[in-house]
Amino acid sequence: MPALRLPFFGPQFISDITQESNLMRIQWLIALPLVAAAACSESTGPSASVPVTLSLSAKSATGASFSRSADVTATSSTTADALVITKAQLVLARVELVRAGATCTSEAASGDDDAAEHEDCEELELAPSLVDLPVNGTVVNALSVTVPEGSYSALEAKLRPITAGSSGRGSAAFLAAHPELNGVSVLVEGTFNGTAFTFKSPVSTGIERSFSPPLSVTSAPLGLTMNADLATWFRSSSGALIDPRTANAGGANAQLVADNIKRSFRAFRDDDHDGRDDDGAGR
Repeated sequence: MPALRLPFFGPQFISDITQESNLMRIQWLIALPLVAAAACSESTGPSASVPVTLSLSAKSATGASFSRSADVTATSSTTADALVITKAQLVLARVELVRAGATCTSEAASGDDDAAEHEDCEELELAPSLVDLPVNGTVVNALSVTVPEGSYSALEAKLRPITAGSSGRGSAAFLAAHPELNGVSVLVEGTFNGTAFTFKSPVSTGIERSFSPPLSVTSAPLGLTMNADLATWFRSSSGALIDPRTANAGGANAQLVADNIKRSFRAFRDDDHDGRDDDGAGR
């Protein structure tokens, strides 16, 4: 079985990662809709379209690479724990590429679970979607679309649970396809010390990368990547592994892991799809 190793972050521990890469895949809704962009006051007519790809990765911010040699383990002078992750899924309530300097005159087309949140002209807007993180250290193309030429100021995404009360036009279809994810934004499965676990969280957070100066999108294809540092999710401040079962709703570590998840995301330009920020910038 393929195995992945992650060096341990803490001074007294050793960590390794095992995950079955053949269990991981990108899952987008079969009929993932591209919602019409809101009308913008600066628009004067049709323009040429440029290919844009959105990729996902789960690389460590430390630069440590995954290897295929052993299970995830953490040891100290008194404990020895092992974590094996076989699935890590995210619910993205919306993904947007925002046109720079736009003044929208309509917000009628909304793919989010709350249409009132749309405050600017979102050129790219997707309905709620389920995605699988590629936890084998690779960068995987999750979406390919086209956008008009122009300048874009930000990439924005919302990690947020979809519920029966969500107002977005894609919410009902999402829950019909994934009823088990009602109220869940993050799902992780695997084993901890040989015992199977399922971790579910309703954590909500924004994933945003502002571009200053704005991206000038012309004829060349544009690549964007969202990275989640999965290696940090189930760890204490000392670097010790956390039993994911203790981080489910109401658990002792629920808030700690939720905060770890919120801090783990970065979005950036990545035209060569190598999982590294082409601009050399941070979050």
